[in-house]
Amino acid sequence: MKSLLSPLSLLGLTLSLYALHVEHTLLTTPTFTSLCDLTIPILEVTASCSKTLSSPESHLLSFFNLVPEDSPVYLNPPNALLGVIFYILTFLSTFTSSVLPLLKPLTYISIVVSVYLLSVLIEKGDVCLLCLSTHAINAVIFYGINFTKDYKLKVN
Repeated sequence: MKSLLSPLSLLGLTLSLYALHVEHTLLTTPTFTSLCDLTIPILEVTASCSKTLSSPESHLLSFFNLVPEDSPVYLNPPNALLGVIFYILTFLSTFTSSVLPLLKPLTYISIVVSVYLLSVLIEKGDVCLLCLSTHAINAVIFYGINFTKDYKLKVN
């Protein structure tokens, strides 16, 4: 499982960085169309990560009124930026166990947030391929960190 976490965390990092790019570009160019905005006519499905990444839920701290909506980015980071930090820590955990005391609780937070955001997508009837991919990655990382023998914390 440990060998799988390294590429998964790098994939999650890449997807989160792309989500940050999409979100930032939408602020400056509202007509921007991202790579994950597509329509599949045969299935009559429209997927739009742009729509999802420009929704209030893309900044959960302000969405839940923990900070004002107009707070600076260091107080109200986009979810994607939090993902970047999470995936970097996950990647580092494949090399050193010193990040595990911090990473284990973060995996629980990531799975709760993923389930919540997935429920929001379902409730709104939105399809965000980028989001669905990161939620799946979070689920596998959660399992790998918390339920495999590779990541048991050693108590001295």
